[in-house]
Amino acid sequence: MKINKFAAVLTAALMLSPMTAFAAGSQKTVFPQFNKNEVNGTVTVTVPEECTADITITFDSPEGLAFPYYTVTGAESGDYSFDIEGRDNTKDDYRYYNLSVDISSEKLGKSTAPFTDVINGTDKASFLIPDKNDNPDSFKNYSYIFTADGTAGENAWDVTASDKTSKTVAMHLISSVDGDVNGDGRVDGIDATAILTAYAQESVGKDSGFTEPQRKTADINGDGKMDGNDATLLLSYYTFISTDGKSTLAEFVASRK
Repeated sequence: MKINKFAAVLTAALMLSPMTAFAAGSQKTVFPQFNKNEVNGTVTVTVPEECTADITITFDSPEGLAFPYYTVTGAESGDYSFDIEGRDNTKDDYRYYNLSVDISSEKLGKSTAPFTDVINGTDKASFLIPDKNDNPDSFKNYSYIFTADGTAGENAWDVTASDKTSKTVAMHLISSVDGDVNGDGRVDGIDATAILTAYAQESVGKDSGFTEPQRKTADINGDGKMDGNDATLLLSYYTFISTDGKSTLAEFVASRK
């Protein structure tokens, strides 16, 4: 199968057109030149419980790089399937699909880097979806199964198991911003309230609900424990930056000592 050259106007439109999210378990939108008759495989992404994910698939081809294929923002836990058009990766007719999955969790935090993989790539571990015309009986089903933990490690994620049809990926979700205990990327009154609530739980002998990375993030004054002083300090900092204060949290804390 030879590829059709994209017109310059169509290419520009494709690069600018946003994709629409779809419901778990179904496919709704793809890039404008998608040809369902060329589909020769599916890729399923499993988002772990109590997590959300931003999932994108782009592709590189002789026409250019990073053409939008699928984009799903805020995918909730469950399975998300994507129909993929096949290519045999000849010199003049290849398509490398670039998968990116960025996972976050209110409980555990967020990944410091998204998981990425290439489908139809040249790496020996790459999943291959061949050309349907040249290989009519070769439909492939591949899956990416994600797990999540709150353990900070050397890597943002690790492939813990893989075979010819699936990969299991452990995402290490941590709060990467000091004071951002809920992992939403900002420091605000919600974080201060979360710290105070967790401290109150511990004060009566209950589980705080915080992971170890969250506890470290919640120790605002650096005294080795999480308590009401940290919540008060964080709330003061949030009030400060809300009125155009420019200091970082570390600078603000140092100025209070």
